[in-house]
Amino acid sequence: MTRLIENPEHPGWLIPKGWERILGTRVEYRIGTACLHLWRVQWNRHATAAIGAGEHRHEHPQILYYQRGEGRLHAGGETHQLRKGSIFFIPAGCLHAFESEPGEPALCMALDFSVAETGPALDPQGRPLESESAVLLSLLHPGRVRPFSLHPVDQAQVDACITALVEENQRRELGFAAMVHSHLLRLMTLCLRATRRASGFGEHFRHTAWRHALIAERARAYVQEHATTPEGTLTAAARVCGTSANQLNRILKRETGQTFTQLLLRARLEHAAALLRSGQANCTEAAYAAGFNDSNYFSRAFRKVYGHAPSRLGKKDSL
Repeated sequence: MTRLIENPEHPGWLIPKGWERILGTRVEYRIGTACLHLWRVQWNRHATAAIGAGEHRHEHPQILYYQRGEGRLHAGGETHQLRKGSIFFIPAGCLHAFESEPGEPALCMALDFSVAETGPALDPQGRPLESESAVLLSLLHPGRVRPFSLHPVDQAQVDACITALVEENQRRELGFAAMVHSHLLRLMTLCLRATRRASGFGEHFRHTAWRHALIAERARAYVQEHATTPEGTLTAAARVCGTSANQLNRILKRETGQTFTQLLLRARLEHAAALLRSGQANCTEAAYAAGFNDSNYFSRAFRKVYGHAPSRLGKKDSL
């Protein structure tokens, strides 16, 4: 490891000299069906057990890879023992803290990132798709926070990649920034591949909680986007979510307490209510704009949900 200096933007964290010039802007990668945005890469050297890293949370998900030392990580209400070669995927907003063990100070590499544009998590038969995106999203599910210990061969590959990108930064030859970015993409892929091979990952991946939560989240987003369009149907949503219509309804009922039809109805009513509040439409116009084919049904549904007729809703009214 080359000499590390304090990150001027994040005191307490370390970066190779000149590193801030490389990751000064957001870097985007494509991993499988996911668009991955890499925000920050840095190291934290936990000098003593007394110092460690106090309880904190991050806006973005984070990968923590321990290159040396030992300690304990508190996350998700549990305490996990970490050592050289441990890798931990921290969901956004997850409260966590680190305590060093006596002896060699722990050196932790942290990659802050976000994920967007992911594809289905299940195939049409409801089986998990073992893609890069699905593996990553399973590791970021808040209910399944846990570390994995990488096999020695995988540790060596990850460490070699880190060494290569740091050395590229030191040499600063023509095109060094592009080379560092390519090493970073390779590093992310190696971390996923190595975790996929780690002991215990198979049981973790087969667990349904992360897939069902992901499917419900995707279905809710689909409803919000397509509630007022012809594509706002259970069949279309199930196809996007990679599951059957019946299974999607069962998952939504378990995760949200509502069926797809109930979520769709609420989204359409909220859209109509916004039009009425703004004065852009009367009741009949708002009903049709929100996707209702029958204004009388719209009025009955509105009254049932909000407790009064839609005609009472004006610019100054609130729900």
